Amino acid sequence: MRLQDFLKTNRRYDVRAIAADDDLSRQIQARLIDLGLLNPPVDGIFGPRSTAALHRFQTLMKCGESGFLGAVTAKKLIETKRGEIPVPPPVLKIVKDTVLKARPLASSQLSTAEKVSMPAGREFELLAFAPIRGHLRVAFRSDSFNGSSIWYIFGTHAQVTLEGTLLYPKPNPPTVRLNVRYLSQLDNYFNPTGSCNVTSIAMCLQFLGATRRTKVGQFEDELYEYAIDKGYSRWNPYDLAKIVRDYGYQDYYTENAIIEDVQDWLASGNPAVIHGYFTSFGHIMPVVGYDSDGFFVHDPYGEWFEGGYRNDLSGEYLHYSYRLIRNVCMPDGDFWVHFISK
Repeated sequence: MRLQDFLKTNRRYDVRAIAADDDLSRQIQARLIDLGLLNPPVDGIFGPRSTAALHRFQTLMKCGESGFLGAVTAKKLIETKRGEIPVPPPVLKIVKDTVLKARPLASSQLSTAEKVSMPAGREFELLAFAPIRGHLRVAFRSDSFNGSSIWYIFGTHAQVTLEGTLLYPKPNPPTVRLNVRYLSQLDNYFNPTGSCNVTSIAMCLQFLGATRRTKVGQFEDELYEYAIDKGYSRWNPYDLAKIVRDYGYQDYYTENAIIEDVQDWLASGNPAVIHGYFTSFGHIMPVVGYDSDGFFVHDPYGEWFEGGYRNDLSGEYLHYSYRLIRNVCMPDGDFWVHFISK
């Protein structure tokens, strides 16, 4: 496959499909190297660094195809000249003696091979960065340590700038409330008492501007049928993430989130979906805002009380305290969250 084969088609390749095609991988790598977004060599191994460089190209050139290669990205990869790349790479500065980590965990939980000491003052050009669970995930543009260019660093030990402008850390506003349209699962055609999952995903996709595949019925019912047709389990968080990606959006799912991660995500303008034992079988809902005391949620099943649900009450923009979230969503320390974005 070549980039030219994507032009004027609806063909979409995710990273795995690109990595499985040696000719396509090499062509994309060559173009990213020509554009100054990736360092040589062209080796046909489309790993994390190549993926980060492609994502950065899509972001800089406003391709609108996050998470996949399509006709728009292919055309721009073919036609873009180096001078048209609008900005230099972001720069990571280590502001406190720290360690780079292979996973976003406490250093004591990592093996020697999974961490690298890093003194304050070092600076590195980046391909990409993202806050995750109190850490910053970085993709180094040209540096690697222990054979990897993807590392985590404790968030307060790092700064990221772009031409002198501070990109990270950004102070979050004291309160956020996203304009997400509320959907109740109770009026769903399919399984209204057991479709919190697709209803929550529908709210997020609708907010992000997803295009529906049919014009019949409600979006959440469309997703319900889609899950059945694809053999996905609505109760499996990884399958829910597949639905989001199948509709052209991103879903970073983790079982080890923290409340601050969700706050950062909401402050960036993106919704999240949380899991919790609001019912004995489990329940999920979108988080659409926060303040100093708790999250604003769109609970698709109504309003939760310790004695059970009131289905006669609206679940729109309910305020669930952080204490409640910790008790119901994090009783064992794990916090299951879908971070959803374009």
